[in-house]
Amino acid sequence: MSHKEHPPWYAPIVHFATHAVVGSIIFIIVATPSVLLGWLVHKLREWQVSEVTLTILLFLEYSILVMDAILFLAFLGFTTWSAIKEFKNE
Repeated sequence: MSHKEHPPWYAPIVHFATHAVVGSIIFIIVATPSVLLGWLVHKLREWQVSEVTLTILLFLEYSILVMDAILFLAFLGFTTWSAIKEFKNE
């Protein structure tokens, strides 16, 4: 006779917390180049580099940060949805 063991009630919470922490770490890793680009633009402006170059670098900085934030929020949304479904299956 096969008997399937049920996970503990807090398993969805642990899964969500783990995904949230790992996702936050990945968000920070991906956002770091955006911060570095901001610092670079600040330094290049002091050195009077072409405004076109600065504009392009600023666009890249904002693009990286906005895309990273959107994807992080989507990841948290999917993880939340998965945790809710996991709670319902118990």
